[in-house]
Amino acid sequence: MYKKHTQEEWAKAYELHKDGYDSPSISRLTGLELSEIKRHIRLYRQTGSWQTERKRNIHATPALRKAVIDAVVKKTLSYAEVIAMYGISFTSLNRWLCKYRHGGYDELLATKPRGRPPKMPKSKRTKGMSELERLREENEYLKAENAYLKKLKALDQKENAEMFGIGPRSSEN
Repeated sequence: MYKKHTQEEWAKAYELHKDGYDSPSISRLTGLELSEIKRHIRLYRQTGSWQTERKRNIHATPALRKAVIDAVVKKTLSYAEVIAMYGISFTSLNRWLCKYRHGGYDELLATKPRGRPPKMPKSKRTKGMSELERLREENEYLKAENAYLKKLKALDQKENAEMFGIGPRSSEN
């Protein structure tokens, strides 16, 4: 559960950290989550600035994803350094690395279509056709469907006739 804390609470936590208090003590004195305090201290040690506001959501462009993966794979930077450098979350970094390791840059940079897919996709063939061509194609389709249904009906009648012993009998002498 996310609990929003004020800047004053984080400023107090920063002062306690500067005074030499450890993370559990800071958590008890301020009421802040221990894991949040540890994360803030770790980021403070890496970047040199104490962050009191929430990070803004960033739009992960393909260029950003590629740069982040290159920093981890080619430059061999630690996860914490990359997170602090690019301002992304650990979860995003982990997800991108999994995609990269599974399918390379192709899977990492692939964009997923947004929104719900249509229930009945429109036929791409009918877009460039004239009305007459479309009607001819529909007529061919209906003729094929009609022939299929006639064959299906004939098979069903034959099956029923055999089951009930109806119809002409073959060679009874």
